Amino acid sequence: MVTGPARIGLRTLASLLAGRGAYRMVQLVATVALLPLWGAERYATYAAAVVICSWVVALLVAGPEKTVLKLLPRAPRTGPLILRAAAALLWVLPVPALVAFAVAAAVTPDGPVAVYLGVAAMCTTTGVLLLLVGLHRAVGVPRHDSRTFFVLTVVQAALLGLVVLGLGPLGYVACLVGTQVVLCVLLLVRLGRPSLAIRRRPGFVRRIWCTVALMGSPEVCMYLCTSVLVALLAVSAFRDQVGPLVAVDVVWSAGINLLLYTLRVYTPWASMRLLGSGGTAGRHAARRITRWVVAADLAYLAAVGALLAATGLLDTARGGNAVLVWAALFAARTPMLVAVIFAGYLVENTDAASTRITGLAAAAGLATAAVSGLVAVPSAGGVGLLIALAAAEVVQAATLRARLGGRGRPAHPPVKEDVHVAA
Repeated sequence: MVTGPARIGLRTLASLLAGRGAYRMVQLVATVALLPLWGAERYATYAAAVVICSWVVALLVAGPEKTVLKLLPRAPRTGPLILRAAAALLWVLPVPALVAFAVAAAVTPDGPVAVYLGVAAMCTTTGVLLLLVGLHRAVGVPRHDSRTFFVLTVVQAALLGLVVLGLGPLGYVACLVGTQVVLCVLLLVRLGRPSLAIRRRPGFVRRIWCTVALMGSPEVCMYLCTSVLVALLAVSAFRDQVGPLVAVDVVWSAGINLLLYTLRVYTPWASMRLLGSGGTAGRHAARRITRWVVAADLAYLAAVGALLAATGLLDTARGGNAVLVWAALFAARTPMLVAVIFAGYLVENTDAASTRITGLAAAAGLATAAVSGLVAVPSAGGVGLLIALAAAEVVQAATLRARLGGRGRPAHPPVKEDVHVAA
């Protein structure tokens, strides 16, 4: 039975964060250790595949999970239909990626294609697993979240030991995929009987898909920005920067992912608080935040441009201190990214029309990253990649601010019936 928004206490939150935190910590250790253990060439293939495929996780998690967490408190009568339909889809969704990986591993086990398809399967099963633990949290069973990530932490640590003994990228990915498949099956069984009864309500289904697409687009576009730019870097004259830059990016992204997870834990609560006059206040706050983001990112671009022109930043980024350079450049843009994420969170959890605003802003940012990256990355390598990301953030924040200009009117009253489920 689906009820109102769950009250997440500090003890439960601490347990959830401990599970995710332990897993992220082991991932970070692996990120640092795999580079010297595998060597630059093998690690670069794996690292590029991980970054390029990272948007798959966001595609499977961001929109569906945020939609369920937002809508269940507002549409308790139709919540079970959504959950059962999600379970039915998740039983079959990973199958194509798993089959493709199995075929590639059997036919060309020594080539990069198998690693890329393996990482694609790994990201697919990761996305399904994250969505499943989110669904269990939504129905009031958060313990599956922390327990699942405890298991993954142990497996990840064991695999790192096997890498020391000679396990290569393909075997490493295959073991992770196998573990995640087993965990997915266990969570699906515990979620209950799958059903596609929701098909009898096509109008309802269309509104759900629309909400999923709009709510998922900010995170999908955020990951796609990095994926597109790393792909450009991998085929440029600066391809030797991929390994160190991606290693720093994975460590830095762990903190961003923890922020996104924490916000998602509180989405049911925020969904109810940001109805009516609360939504108006949330949109006004988001508009103030985006003004600061635009100013700070423009200052960041000016500072990076000045360093690029006046110092040997490009040479330093390719030398022995490359990791420190990337760490400093990534850290400097963290406050702006955190702020624009929070602004989008406030907006998307108000009413239905607001999700169109966040979706449009995210798409504008992705387009900016792609276009500016075509110039900046071949010219300045990884530094150009960060310039393109900052430019994308400026456009995203500016679009949010512009579109929120006329969004000060009160939103609809609290939604209780499924006819308003896309709110």
